[in-house]
Amino acid sequence: MASNFGISVYRFNKVLQLKLSGDFDGSSALQLISLMRNCINEPEIFIHTDSISQMEPFGLNIFRYNLGSLAKYPTKFVFTGEKALSLIETWPDNSRPEFEVEKERPRNYQYSMLEEHIFY
Repeated sequence: MASNFGISVYRFNKVLQLKLSGDFDGSSALQLISLMRNCINEPEIFIHTDSISQMEPFGLNIFRYNLGSLAKYPTKFVFTGEKALSLIETWPDNSRPEFEVEKERPRNYQYSMLEEHIFY
């Protein structure tokens, strides 16, 4: 995992939110996939990408390759931020779960945070 990669986990109004930060490499991709698998009982998960500083092609490939394993679950994944499209734009359609990409939906965590867990 990139030494500066982290995933902050927030819960807001029964919606789980993951904030990614730092460099996204192969190990970071596996960590994100693992966390997404552990949260598949959630109805909706927002994944915020604005704090990702660099995305390595190998990390993107690892993420896209492993993402198909989540297709059988009813969890709705919503990717937000300027790097959202980089994460989801090119994996094969036959293994692609339903995703929504939101680019212009800023969230203010300062007053709305109910829980916070930081994973490194």
